[in-house]
Amino acid sequence: MDDFLKYVFAGVAAWVVVDFSTVFNPDVERWVRHMPLIWVFYIGYPLLFGHLIYRRRLGDRGLVSAMLVSGFVIEVVLSGNALLYTFPIMVVMIPVAVAIYSCVTFIPRWIVDGEIRERKRLILLLVTVWIIVSVLNYITNVNLPLANPQ
Repeated sequence: MDDFLKYVFAGVAAWVVVDFSTVFNPDVERWVRHMPLIWVFYIGYPLLFGHLIYRRRLGDRGLVSAMLVSGFVIEVVLSGNALLYTFPIMVVMIPVAVAIYSCVTFIPRWIVDGEIRERKRLILLLVTVWIIVSVLNYITNVNLPLANPQ
């Protein structure tokens, strides 16, 4: 299997896990309501970035630019994520969004390219941000007292 297909498969897996845990967790019913349209993102994003990385040989700077543009389109234009354009929360949430999009863009690439060891500190940082966001999302969606102190 060529690197492009490996990236697509790894990217789809990353999208499903990261998106479910940071957006829908634990509300499986809400996630299913977004089917099948959500698969456009889960498959389309890795196809686009696999093409940019392995067919067009886009460098890191271009890849980061493409990631930022696509993240803006997905989060602000299509999803209307107010956390990314409402001051002052946007000061925190924009770097968090960049970290989350880096998880679904770069970690699959580093897996395919065999660069996990070289990138372990950055991967640890990105995964830590993802886990924190996932836990906070779970707390918010479950409606635990920690999310809504009285």
